Amino acid sequence: MTYCLSLHCGEGLVFLSDSRTTAGIDNVTLHPKMRVYEKEGDRVLCILSSGNLSITQSVSAFIDRDMERAVGEAGGSCLMNQHNLYDTARYVGERIREVRKLDAEALRQGGLDFNINLIVGGQIGSQPPEIYQVYAEGNAIHASRQSPFLQIGELKYGKPIVDRGFTYDPPLHEAVKFGLLSLDSTAKSNLSVGTPFELFCYRAGDLRASHRMVFENDHPYLMDLRDRWQNGLIQLVHAIPPLDCLHR
Repeated sequence: MTYCLSLHCGEGLVFLSDSRTTAGIDNVTLHPKMRVYEKEGDRVLCILSSGNLSITQSVSAFIDRDMERAVGEAGGSCLMNQHNLYDTARYVGERIREVRKLDAEALRQGGLDFNINLIVGGQIGSQPPEIYQVYAEGNAIHASRQSPFLQIGELKYGKPIVDRGFTYDPPLHEAVKFGLLSLDSTAKSNLSVGTPFELFCYRAGDLRASHRMVFENDHPYLMDLRDRWQNGLIQLVHAIPPLDCLHR
């Protein structure tokens, strides 16, 4: 299992992912679930992945294959030459369908679902930044000002935090805090999600990938954030007046 999250605010985009992959309680490994692609001055794209590791790696391999072909074949379609973010998300969906044709039946015979979800986002030229969720069927939805975040994987533990507190309006550094709290709260409640956490923070108009970080479990900022959140919640509960019938 995994948990990935992207938040869209007026100043830009935030992408976060954990790095834990599990195939049973005795088979826990670390695999990055974030890939960042950059053509400085032209576009920056980020892909977050959840689901069956072999499927997500196959989709990534096909994306890399097309980029290699596009270098040698003029006009070849690839991730980095789509006209807009919607076309980019559709292109990624086509690669998912390509893998599905190859592997879905064999997986079904082995008792496995064709399980993959991706978040694709970034900015192309002067177009506004966007984030999309691409499903196992290859179709996609995008975030909006009214619904400014997307989640994939083990999302239920981290969703209440962004549901209650995050909107499109806060500055980018506030979006980072909401995202890290959502990810760390998920790791607290689900052992299949864990550090290292990867963060990519993209400021609208930059068109370069300049703000990337990895948070190990003992990272000072993560530890401080975690302690402040936990202690703050306890203090808020203490500050709420008791029910009248229980007050002495």
